[in-house]
Amino acid sequence: MSEALERLDLSKNFPGIRVISEGGAKETMQSMDSFKKAFIMAIFGIFLLLVLLFNSYTQPALVLASIPFSVIGVIWAFYLHGETLSFFAILGTLALVGVIVNDSLVLVSHLNFLKAKTANKDTQPHEWIVQGAKDRLRAVVLTTLTTLAGVIPLAYGIGGTDFILQPMALSLGYGLLFGTVMTLVLLPCLYLINHEFVNWVKNFRKIS
Repeated sequence: MSEALERLDLSKNFPGIRVISEGGAKETMQSMDSFKKAFIMAIFGIFLLLVLLFNSYTQPALVLASIPFSVIGVIWAFYLHGETLSFFAILGTLALVGVIVNDSLVLVSHLNFLKAKTANKDTQPHEWIVQGAKDRLRAVVLTTLTTLAGVIPLAYGIGGTDFILQPMALSLGYGLLFGTVMTLVLLPCLYLINHEFVNWVKNFRKIS
């Protein structure tokens, strides 16, 4: 509607008339503003809960680092399918945040457990990090596959289509698939970097 009004250029042909785009366009803008606020509040709330859980500010950042990769997966999925990233697709992305954070949380929690378990042993950090990633590989993959089994048929309209649920399922499915792969590959690396950085800071403070 807004593009059609711009092409007509009614304000030029009729100087005394003021044209305003209302109705669905206005409601969409209001919904997008509400979504932005909800997304920010969700991220902030998750971060606070993770800070209380891990008693750390860096590890919650590691868990939340998987969210951007999931969003990249959503964008690529809609681009390859030739679909428009609608408001309902963005709502699916909001639901995706909770699922992908859960996978990262499971992995980071297990790595913390192995870290405490091997604290008094002469074990290199990369050894127990690799072992932790192996231990939680099956759990994370199975969680992702069971979720995909539920949303992919809906995303492709198997058994019936729904213009509201279909984009939500498409964004949730492919965002989860891409985010899970990146979580399993990059999160252990980021955890090792964070572990080495924290140790360096502690040693630097001792020297100072």
